[in-house]
Amino acid sequence: MDENHKTPRRSEPERGRNEEQLGKLHMEQDDEQTIHSLQEGLRTMDRLFSPSTPSSAWFEQRIAETHKKQRLRLLRDLLTLWLGALTILYLLYAIATSQPLAFLSLQAAAVIVPIAWLLLRKQVDLHEES
Repeated sequence: MDENHKTPRRSEPERGRNEEQLGKLHMEQDDEQTIHSLQEGLRTMDRLFSPSTPSSAWFEQRIAETHKKQRLRLLRDLLTLWLGALTILYLLYAIATSQPLAFLSLQAAAVIVPIAWLLLRKQVDLHEES
């Protein structure tokens, strides 16, 4: 105890801990003020700019468009699969019966058709993007 003031004397580590606690308390108060001001700003933004939810008809239209695109893509893929299978079967038939004209026409088609398909596919993809 200090004789002149009759107050207990604090050691240096204890004083440092108290200052640390005060600093944390001030930081917490600043954080709370920041949170409060942010919440107020968000409430003001909500009042000024009310969010507009699209109508259910818009969502139904988007779903219908997606289903239509998926169905067309499925049909196109199935057609491609069937044509590929028929081509392979035709190739096997041509080789098995040893018809050179059929085999050569198949070879020509095997070169021309994929190139044409790739070019058409590229044009369709460019059209869908825009």
